[in-house]
Amino acid sequence: MTVDIAVCDDDGKDLKSVTDILRDIFVENNDKYSLQSFQSASDMLEKVNKIDIAILDISMEGMNGIDLGRELKIRFPELRVIYMTSYEQYCMQAINKVHAFSFLCKPLEKEEVKIQLEELAKEIKQSDGNPEKIFYKVSDSSGKEYPFIKLKLYSIVFFEYIKTKRRIAIVLENAVYECTYVMEQLADELADYGFAVNCRGNLVNLRHISKIKGYDIHMDNGQILALSQKRVAEFKEKMNEFIHSHV
Repeated sequence: MTVDIAVCDDDGKDLKSVTDILRDIFVENNDKYSLQSFQSASDMLEKVNKIDIAILDISMEGMNGIDLGRELKIRFPELRVIYMTSYEQYCMQAINKVHAFSFLCKPLEKEEVKIQLEELAKEIKQSDGNPEKIFYKVSDSSGKEYPFIKLKLYSIVFFEYIKTKRRIAIVLENAVYECTYVMEQLADELADYGFAVNCRGNLVNLRHISKIKGYDIHMDNGQILALSQKRVAEFKEKMNEFIHSHV
């Protein structure tokens, strides 16, 4: 698999330094990779469309690296973020706001960069069996809009049709997004990925069900969804098929 990396640093000299180090590491390891570099947060947000690892300088003019990382994590929830900094006081702020994976101190040491990348590449390869899907014209719980976001399918707990808005809620464990989609089309597209309709306007990820009690479906995020009486037999059959196929 190819690991997609993007680096952002408004200092041209530092940017060249880290990209040179990254190229050396990937050549030495004989790894497949793609590498993009940007000198501003706005340029990165405008142009990047596929990314596994972001390496961001914290202290940049305009939008800083912490805010950039937060924006990128909204678009790419599975993104791994590494921060470059000369200021330790920024570290806790980045951990709290972005859940940054790690930090690299400037000037960068090649061996330290290599250790961080190898750990992240291992994580990415292990999660590669989790397919992704892009959703367009998306808004988050605050109402902020995005042209698209890319989500790991198995991280989605369920979808719910919002009749008053004619939009679909995408419910994850720690986030909710809304997008425009036809529920029937979505159900057809995800039928082979362990999703099933439990009632009109709902599409459930079977791997996130903790138990079914009567007509209540208990999800592993604590929410309880209704199971339509006319769908009980079909839904339980799909649940059993899913369980047997994943034993």
